[in-house]
Parts: sequence; structure tokens; C-alpha cells
Amino acid sequence: MTDMNTDTDRLIDQLSARALPVRRMSSPLFRTLAWLALALLVVAIIVSNFDVGAGWTRVMASPDATVEWSLSLLTGVLASYAVFQVSVPGRSPRWAWLPVPAAVLWIAGLGLGCMHEFAREGSAALTFHEGPMECFRAITMTSIPLGLVLLLMVRHAGVVRPGSTALLVMLSAATLSSSAVSLIHHGGESSLMVLLWHVGAVLLLSLLSLLFSRRMFAWIGYSRRV
Repeated sequence: MTDMNTDTDRLIDQLSARALPVRRMSSPLFRTLAWLALALLVVAIIVSNFDVGAGWTRVMASPDATVEWSLSLLTGVLASYAVFQVSVPGRSPRWAWLPVPAAVLWIAGLGLGCMHEFAREGSAALTFHEGPMECFRAITMTSIPLGLVLLLMVRHAGVVRPGSTALLVMLSAATLSSSAVSLIHHGGESSLMVLLWHVGAVLLLSLLSLLFSRRMFAWIGYSRRV
């Protein structure tokens, strides 16, 4: 029995000597700011060939457009913060609801704009245009690399809350991309077209991320082993 205790003590000593200190995770706020800075850099590189100043002037010239743009940006920022909260074990899953009010107001504002345009222009406000589909493509192509980077930053969540984390990851990336695209497209789209292509892209990408969340985390090597 004494020899067994001695071997156990020796094993414990060896494991203790080899143990590496665990680095404490940075706060959600710090990681959110780091992610937003990185996202801003990526977006700045992507839109560098466009006249962002003209787009900014156009958006700021209309109070409705300013509010809608601000709400889309706010949705992305809040979704980013929620990502770094829900991905931490032990944190309340209710953090996933943080960006919902801003997203609802954004969509409701666009819906109200559709109603106003219909009242002013009649059926012409409902005319379908394929031109703004370029916005859909731009949002998608920008969201994918941004979402991948954010997914890697919270890859440990693959064994904690893969569904809500993946959903928030893409909601953040897509709404931030939508805000950027709003500054570089030519303008002139009706609220219906913005609702269809911008909000449609955000909702579609977020839903796909939710549905394929486990596969996404498995792809980067972090998923629950069943």
C-alpha cells in the first residue's frame, strides 16, 4: 500500500510539474472591441475602391436612412458582444437576445418606409428591381470571411452553445456588412428592395449558420463529440 501511495504521489508531482498555467480569457467587451476593429479594417479594405464619402452624405441626408443605417450597425455591434457572452460556459444564454430589439426596429423601420412609399407612389413602390441584387452578393461575400474570423475567435463554443453562437456570429458579420454596403451602392432603391436584399441576406445567412452550426464548428475542429 505504501508503494502504491508513493507511486501516486510521484505521478501527481510529475503532472503538476508539466502543467502549464491557464491564460485567463479577456473580457467580452475587450474581445468585442478587438473584433470590431478587425472587422472595420477588413471592410475598409473591401470598400477602398468605392466613393464612401458620397454614400455617407446620401445616407446622412435622409433622417429615415440615417436611423435605418444606425440600427443595422447597432444590431451588428450588439450581436458581436452577445457572441462573446454566450460562447463562455456558465454565462446566461439570454445574452443571445441582446441584438433582437435593434434588429426588430431596423426591420420595422424598413417596413414602415415601404408603407409610406406605397401610399405616396402606389404600385410603383412595389416594382421589383434586380439591380440591388448586387447588394445581396456584396453582403454575402463580405460576411463569409468576417464570419469565419469571428467563428475562429469563439471556436471553443462548439462544445458549449454551437447553435446560438453560430447564429450570432453571422448576424454580426452580415449586419456589419450590410451597413458597409449601404455606403457604397448607388442609392435610389426603394425600401422594399432594401428590405428584400439587405434584410433578406442577413436573415438567410443567419439561418444557414444556425442550421449548419455543428458542421461549421466540426470543420474548424471544435464540435461536441457524440
